[in-house]
Amino acid sequence: MQASGDRLGWCTNVLSAGTIASLLKQLRILQQVLQPGTPIGLWLPQSMLCEDLDPVRAWLDQTGTAVLGLNAFPLDAFHAEVVKHDVYRPHWADPARLNYTLAAAEALASLLPSGGEAGLTTVPIGWPDDHIDQAQAAAHLRDACLQIDALSASTGKTIHLAIEPEPGCVIGTAEDLARFVSTHQLHDLARNGLLRACLDACHLAVMHESPREAVSTLAAMDISVGRLQLSSAPQAETAADFAELDEPRWLHQTSLVAGGNFEFWTDLPEALAQPHRPGVWRTHLHVPIHLQHVGPLRTTQSMITDLLRACVDLSSRPALEVETYAWSVLPADTRADTLGDDIAAELRWAEGQLKEVGW
Repeated sequence: MQASGDRLGWCTNVLSAGTIASLLKQLRILQQVLQPGTPIGLWLPQSMLCEDLDPVRAWLDQTGTAVLGLNAFPLDAFHAEVVKHDVYRPHWADPARLNYTLAAAEALASLLPSGGEAGLTTVPIGWPDDHIDQAQAAAHLRDACLQIDALSASTGKTIHLAIEPEPGCVIGTAEDLARFVSTHQLHDLARNGLLRACLDACHLAVMHESPREAVSTLAAMDISVGRLQLSSAPQAETAADFAELDEPRWLHQTSLVAGGNFEFWTDLPEALAQPHRPGVWRTHLHVPIHLQHVGPLRTTQSMITDLLRACVDLSSRPALEVETYAWSVLPADTRADTLGDDIAAELRWAEGQLKEVGW
């Protein structure tokens, strides 16, 4: 059941599960399609952390499934009709975020085997419009890392916290993360491997951030990469090409590079008000990683391979997690017969890329 940085898995936030029983029911169905023991990155929202996790532990043991880590966001209704900014709340200046993260760390420790190692991914501080006290957020991050370190020492299971830069958030890029660590004097946590980065290929693409430069920027600040989320974004020549992707559930931060200039909109409807401006348009929607096209749109699939190449020579290779959670809002012709078939196709493609880059 031990997670390994060299192993590839998928994340359970694709599942609309509000209880442990519902989660396990869906995992058993997917188990019939996926390779036995395929690792998972668990999403355990606040409601599930209040439940008995023994059935999850038993399922992991019975199936030989490794836990890559936890996607630590507390929102119960990630698949509600409208989510938008709620996924970034509570922010890190709110004690509720600290308390949830510590509970998630204890849950992860309980699910890891003796000597196991894994990490929690977390929100990049929060959404700027929430007027976050960043010094307080940094203080809570320090508290979380130190308490997680104590938990690791008491359990013999090594756990870290990885901030995931995301477009439009307080920390939107690897450069932002390095600056935040420097500004708030969190270098010691980074050097000790307690505070790490989670790099998401879709997010890098939307921000037009070079994976190699991102990894280099983090390394210069002694920030390790704890996890890679293998994801892909749609790309178009004009904003109008994205019209069919406009849906109300999730926030679709959108960018344009034209004439050497970078422009950014916090959600797709704002970008659609610029319908015929040509350039390289990308929007935050996790599309299938094994597809080069989604309908008439290209995808940023190659960014995943570039990210793997940028990390292949790291002294400690991060965990790898396919994170296409948006199947329910994607065009029908992008989908296979079942979700299990969709995930299996993505994992096969990812395995091929790992071989290609010499992982």
